Amino acid sequence: MGKVKKDVVMMKTKQRAVIAAAVIVLLAAAILGAKPAYNLYRDISFYHGERTEAEKTVKAFAEEKGISYGEYPQSLIDLYERNPETKDFVLNYPFRKDTGVDLSAWKDSQTVPLFLQWDPMWGYEKYGSGCIGQTGCGPTCLAMVGYYLTGEESFNPKDVAAFSGKNGYYASGYGSSWTLISEGGVKLGLKVQELPLVKGKMTAAVEAGHPVILALGRF
Repeated sequence: MGKVKKDVVMMKTKQRAVIAAAVIVLLAAAILGAKPAYNLYRDISFYHGERTEAEKTVKAFAEEKGISYGEYPQSLIDLYERNPETKDFVLNYPFRKDTGVDLSAWKDSQTVPLFLQWDPMWGYEKYGSGCIGQTGCGPTCLAMVGYYLTGEESFNPKDVAAFSGKNGYYASGYGSSWTLISEGGVKLGLKVQELPLVKGKMTAAVEAGHPVILALGRF
């Protein structure tokens, strides 16, 4: 019976803590505005429940820089958790700035360039419900192929993502529609052919010097 009472007391204490935090956030919202209040809520709620290593790293970095943990969208932290190589991209999100796009590093490349979604030159640009670094794999792949074939600097993830959004190729909740490649590629001046999922045909296309983009979905 004593244990039951103890559990009840602990539950009530937690409930009071949650209510107190909610009251603080509401007061902050009234005084500071919605975003600062939301950031405050993220800071307070961080210590409730288990946290991933990515969340702990982001929290420590935010405290070191004197900024709110709430400045980081949870979706970006999840990106870091799935892809540790995005660490610097995610940590520097609150300090992002428009650096412009410079493709000179790939100018004389004889192979398909490797554009990374989370390159600061375009990764922070909004695309659909997130940014290119999160949801822009389609525009990034199309940009890589387009730049390789034409050498035109307009084939960069930032511009191709803008084209995709304006022409309805962003699929909410999924990222880019496959038609960005099959139809959008044609609109951008490329010759596009859809191949069946047959290893021999894909291998033959690559051996003939034709870049192949695979739609792999999520893993």
